[in-house]
Amino acid sequence: MNRGLLIFLLCLSGLSAMAQGRYDRKRKDIIPLEGQAKRIGWFVAPGLTYTMPPFSSEEEEVYNAGDSSYTTTYDPNGRLGFYIEGGLSWYTRDPVVVDYLDLGVAYKNLRGAESYAGTLQRGDTITPVEGEGDFAERLLSFSFNANKFIPTVDYQFVQLSLGANVDYRLGSDYAHTGDPLLNGHAFPPDLMAQLHFKLGYGFKLTGNLILIPAIETPIFSIVPEDEGFGELQWFSSQYRPIIFSVRFLFLRARDGFDCPPPIKHNEFEKSRTVDPKPPNH
Repeated sequence: MNRGLLIFLLCLSGLSAMAQGRYDRKRKDIIPLEGQAKRIGWFVAPGLTYTMPPFSSEEEEVYNAGDSSYTTTYDPNGRLGFYIEGGLSWYTRDPVVVDYLDLGVAYKNLRGAESYAGTLQRGDTITPVEGEGDFAERLLSFSFNANKFIPTVDYQFVQLSLGANVDYRLGSDYAHTGDPLLNGHAFPPDLMAQLHFKLGYGFKLTGNLILIPAIETPIFSIVPEDEGFGELQWFSSQYRPIIFSVRFLFLRARDGFDCPPPIKHNEFEKSRTVDPKPPNH
């Protein structure tokens, strides 16, 4: 197993255990399932994507054979893209580990750019080499998440989510002035599969509406094979996809959502319960 993923899972388990003691007295403030809210709800989540490049760029030797060599410095840059997701949520009655599961479908736009400057040496001849380009991906994404609440104050909580996504390329645009063979250009495949982590902070706005701003990033790539904790390559550089979203989580109300049925505390009140079945004569 990927070491980073193992560490993350251990940390998530520890946080869940720490939160369990505080959770019981807060859970009804967030998702009341004892007759008030249905177990299946729905959500929408508009947002933005960003392809985060490495924090620094270093000169590297790309090619060296005989009296020929090529060294260059790649300078990747991230760009913002559009994101929109919708789907169903399923709330668990025993939230010791997971508060709710969700299944969603999204449109995801990933965009970025790359420039480079290097030197190509052949014998005694040294030639400066420069280029630049940009890319744009249009993806249809299917995702599944297990979500955990850690209550903070009344009607507010931290949300930790661990999930998986499968992305299918609907279309793409690539443009680059550099030599693709010399620079070893590569791109993600048409079908991608990754594990991801999401961190959010939620607010319960009304009896049946919860708002959760969140940030999401891949932590392990299954397809293509992982080379950097979920990073993907476009042209000659690695980028980390980031998703900033605002989830609107809608609870579906049963009858009496805002005013739960009264509990009969004494014998007189209990005796007033009407038996709908007529007595047998």
